[in-house]
Amino acid sequence: MKRSILIALGAILVLTVVWSVSEVDARRGRQGHRRAKIMEALNPTSEQREKLKTMRLGHQKKMAQLRANLKVARLDLRAVMDVDAPTGTRVKAAVAKVNEARSRILEHRVGHRIASKGLLTPEQREKIKELKMDRPFRGKGHWRGRGRRGMGGGRGMGEGRHGFFHPEPGQDPQGQGI
Repeated sequence: MKRSILIALGAILVLTVVWSVSEVDARRGRQGHRRAKIMEALNPTSEQREKLKTMRLGHQKKMAQLRANLKVARLDLRAVMDVDAPTGTRVKAAVAKVNEARSRILEHRVGHRIASKGLLTPEQREKIKELKMDRPFRGKGHWRGRGRRGMGGGRGMGEGRHGFFHPEPGQDPQGQGI
């Protein structure tokens, strides 16, 4: 009996892992397909293709480094917060490192987009605008990104609608009547 339960749990675990890996691969496939479709619609010259390919590879390498730096900064912040009595100055310094790493990622991403657009002709840039307008789920009210994140709608515990207690008017923050 115990053996059959363990086998069933093991099978469920294996199926879950296989399913999640296939979802990641499918998402990557859609991104590659979208990029190929855009390149086909733009009809870039061979010189443009080579420059864009080289730029994309350099961008991917740099982003890998920047993401690693962000991960290290987040781990450092966690280490600072895990002590019994974290000091404000150490926490602020660790948060500043996380924010700096995030800022560098955004700056590099925006710089790459500007440089990529700089290689295109005005007609090609206009074509990209048209292609972006044709994408589904671009209007207000539609979720975007990596998927829904549950009722809180974001990361962490925050003070969102489903987060902490929100006092009614006429109550103090501890929920007692005034």
